Amino acid sequence: MTDHQAEQGGPVQGDAASDGSAALARALREMTEQHRRLEMIIDGTAMGTWEWNCQTGQMWVNERWAQIVGYTREELAPITPETFFRLVHPDDLARSDALLREHLEGRSPHYDSLCRMRHKQGRWIWVQDRGRVYEWDAQGQPLRMSGAHADVTDLQNALEDAADMRQRLQALVDASDDVAVIATDPDGVVNLFNTGAQKLLGYHPDEVIGRVNPGLFHDVLEMQDFLRPLTDADGRAPTVFEALTAHAAHGTWSHQWTFVRKDGEHRQVRLSISPLDSGNGQRLGFVGMAVDITPLLEVREQAFVAAEKFAGAFNSAALGMALVSLEGRWLDVNDALCGILGYTRAELLDIDFQTLTHPDDLHADLSLVGDLLAGRRDHYHMEKRYLGKGGNVVWGRLSVSLVRAPHGEPLHFVSQIQDVSAQRLSGQQLRDSEQRTRVTLDAVADMVLTLDLHGQIQYANAAATRALAGEGAQPLTGSQVQDVMELTTEYAPRSPLDLAVLMDPDSNAVDLHSDMLLSVGARLLPVDVTRAWLQDSGGQVTGAVWVIRDVTQQRARQREARHLAEVDPLTELSNRRGFEAHLQEAITRVARTGQSASLMFIDLDNFKPINDTHGHLAGDAMLWAVANVLRNGVRDSDVVARLGGDEFAVILAGCSLRRARRIASDLLEAVRNLSVPWSVDRLVVGTSIGIAAISGGMSVDAAVAAADAQCYRAKALGKNNVQVEAPVHGGPDPLDLGDGDLDIDSSEGGPG
Repeated sequence: MTDHQAEQGGPVQGDAASDGSAALARALREMTEQHRRLEMIIDGTAMGTWEWNCQTGQMWVNERWAQIVGYTREELAPITPETFFRLVHPDDLARSDALLREHLEGRSPHYDSLCRMRHKQGRWIWVQDRGRVYEWDAQGQPLRMSGAHADVTDLQNALEDAADMRQRLQALVDASDDVAVIATDPDGVVNLFNTGAQKLLGYHPDEVIGRVNPGLFHDVLEMQDFLRPLTDADGRAPTVFEALTAHAAHGTWSHQWTFVRKDGEHRQVRLSISPLDSGNGQRLGFVGMAVDITPLLEVREQAFVAAEKFAGAFNSAALGMALVSLEGRWLDVNDALCGILGYTRAELLDIDFQTLTHPDDLHADLSLVGDLLAGRRDHYHMEKRYLGKGGNVVWGRLSVSLVRAPHGEPLHFVSQIQDVSAQRLSGQQLRDSEQRTRVTLDAVADMVLTLDLHGQIQYANAAATRALAGEGAQPLTGSQVQDVMELTTEYAPRSPLDLAVLMDPDSNAVDLHSDMLLSVGARLLPVDVTRAWLQDSGGQVTGAVWVIRDVTQQRARQREARHLAEVDPLTELSNRRGFEAHLQEAITRVARTGQSASLMFIDLDNFKPINDTHGHLAGDAMLWAVANVLRNGVRDSDVVARLGGDEFAVILAGCSLRRARRIASDLLEAVRNLSVPWSVDRLVVGTSIGIAAISGGMSVDAAVAAADAQCYRAKALGKNNVQVEAPVHGGPDPLDLGDGDLDIDSSEGGPG
């Protein structure tokens, strides 16, 4: 190197050194600034940070890491992996350790663990711990690792609450198998189809969810009629989903529709559609809830058809059924009983049960009837012989209960008769086909038990085992029947029946049908119990077969049909059938207690011109208004009935003729002041009222005739007045409490 070059090189090398120092200074400043920014970012995120020397086990954490678990770094020092293990929940430690080993062995790109850690105050907090190895040695062993710690307790609790809420909601939806629940997204695609919908429509959720629009379930012709008025000028009609959800856009909308099951069966449903919105108002979809009302509609239709006859369930029963008066005369019988005994309905209603009972069985039957009337029993059961019309003997299984009024007065008997003639001859056949029968009975829904005379179960079919012992239970063979089941009655649900009595072939106690209840867990299940005796080759009874049938729906239909059969559909008052039952009850009460009662017979004046001039709808409106006046003009305990046309009656319990006259006067004035607006007119009517006393021992027809005669008097005296019959032998009114003289022959009101 020349001097000149040295001279030239000296300053150049000095400048390079100066530049290197400046660069190093800038790098230090940048690193310091970057470190400061990182610390600010970490502080701003409220994250705890940690570093771990994988070789020495030493750990460093920031202050926030310690604060998350309620400590300071000084309280936790020295900080090692043992510090972490000591704070982590025991149930989470193994999983967290496994995740850490998986990362340290290079099998996962990072360590990510959600675990619980004990706070200094003793509670458990949820922590999300994330980290990774950032330095490895030449052999691939981890040297240093760092990560971050975040308190996610609030988030985890919220997630658990949401999961719990979803689980409860799903359980509620799945438990509602009597209600079909179908939810869709905003475009109409089904995303929820519960067990109730599966039961109603016959589709499996896999066939529906994500695949179909709920319009599939509607009757095509019905929806065409519904959509036709909605067609626009271009001839485009909305889809079923669009039309229905338009009604429910701002709230729940309910309507009756025809649904078509997968098998083609049509069901009537009440469908309620509601919108589903998020918390910010975004439309998430719609939910529809459908209740199958087909059985209810069928019951109502049957009840109206049978309103002037007996209840539909009574007439259609497979068993012979009868209503029997207290004197033993049959008030009503069904077709099955006529078929059993070989008589027509008219022939049976003309005789009593004593005439058709075999003489050898009559004494026992009448003795049990006496027990019923005396209140020593609520019902009785026996097998007895009837004399058929053709001279044949019919063995019948008889179940009898006594219907009483609310205050305990007997009204009439309800009898059920099952023809068991063939059963008494089939004992040997039953034994010969026992194996085949058992296989068959396991396939039926009824509960079937075979028992010896000591009550030990020799056979129970699958339905009986499930109902009495639970799904998947061991067979009941060898158990005592009283240990696995309890029978009671609707009349005395808290009094279990002595099942041993039912196992005695010589006992008069037989099967119950009208009021039997089976205790299943906490429920009382309405059942029919049929019993058949098993005999050996010598004719000796060796045991019995019980068939127990769930009749929950049948009894509900019978009760509703019986109620509807006794109510006038226009006025919702008692009809003639219900009136006669209440009147018989009142007569019986008077005979038992000596308390007075009155019968009021009401006939509207000038009603026919309303029908002739304004039509029957106007007449119905007037009848409804008059019924309302009568209902509100007497006590709740009094019975108001519409007998037909414009005739009404009121049974006044515990009411003297004097009081009845005052009540009638008030009713006459109330009807006189009644004015029903109709079109541009106002409709008015008058009333003619006749009153007679109800006496103990009189017949229903006699009581009605007495009050009707007074009503005719009122009509004959110019209408719009009250007429009261004279007391028997001119004696005082039984409940005349000295409130003034009663002019029995005088009239209230004036000419109508």
